[in-house]
Amino acid sequence: MKIGAGMFKLLLIAIAALAVPYQARGDVESVLSEINRKSAEERTKILVDGARKEGVVQYFGSSGASDIQELIKGFNKNYPFLDVRYARLGGPAVVSRVTTEYRAGVFNVDLISIRGTLIPDLMSSKVIARYRSPMRDFLRKGYFDAEGYLSGYYATGYTLLYNTNNVKPAEVPKSYDDLLQPRWKGRLVMDREEYDWLAAMIDLIGESKATAFFKRLVTEQGLQFKRGHSLITQLVAAGEHDLLIDGYVHSASQFKTKGAPVNFVFMNPTAVKPPSSVAIAARAPHPYAAALLADYHLSKEAQEIMAHNQFYWTSRRDVKWATEPGTELHVVSPMEWGGAKYNNVSALFRKIIGD
Repeated sequence: MKIGAGMFKLLLIAIAALAVPYQARGDVESVLSEINRKSAEERTKILVDGARKEGVVQYFGSSGASDIQELIKGFNKNYPFLDVRYARLGGPAVVSRVTTEYRAGVFNVDLISIRGTLIPDLMSSKVIARYRSPMRDFLRKGYFDAEGYLSGYYATGYTLLYNTNNVKPAEVPKSYDDLLQPRWKGRLVMDREEYDWLAAMIDLIGESKATAFFKRLVTEQGLQFKRGHSLITQLVAAGEHDLLIDGYVHSASQFKTKGAPVNFVFMNPTAVKPPSSVAIAARAPHPYAAALLADYHLSKEAQEIMAHNQFYWTSRRDVKWATEPGTELHVVSPMEWGGAKYNNVSALFRKIIGD
């Protein structure tokens, strides 16, 4: 039997009425704000007691399942009574799903983690609550916003990744301009959807210079484009390409640690992708559990797991990264580059490469 669009919407509303307990339909933002006014000890007790009654937390995210499961394992050592149900979707898919559900009156998600440039979309749709976790006091500049919507827990640093069998030490670039030398013609590669890199270049040298530089890489140097950083890193390690322009530090570190013939170098300033952020849903059915899990992402324990085991550039100032660049950092601002501006830079990138 086919269900019409009107009937389907009524069905979603009925499911929402059953799925969301009455007390969770209130203002999550106000509830958590009031809890944050308590002393640290009292605050923790309230959250733990509330989470124990909830028993579950629904978590939608775009991070790799294995990385998140490592965090959930650490979280459950502290809170074994909570069932964390993680659903991995692409970032845009997370935004699409939760906004569609909210429009239909369905409030099933508690916690959301996505790349920071998608946070403004969730803000405008009123899908996420402001939540000023006490852990925010420990975060690095560029990983959080003043209002409380953005709580970045890790980011990815850019590096030039090269094959050590093909590239001599004297040939290693010292600046981006070195990539315009004849030696690199036909030997460079890049991910075909690396819009954050172009946003970073615009921040650092201005749109006209960044656009001109990128065009020269494409037209003069024959910059090649492929999809998927893991695959491209493997191809560089195999010697198919000499250098990956938009290498990811965590991937480069992992490949080098495993003995692959690769090395990497940082430009100064070093560009950092917009941090991945964790946010609590505005109508979270399990707000206490959501707050505990959000806090855990920003805790020193979780940050050390991500920094030392997964090689990410985590957000806490008191956690050292496995690979320190020794340069100035430029974190691409999620709040500045989200929404329409991100769509514009994406369109510019695709135009330059001919997509």
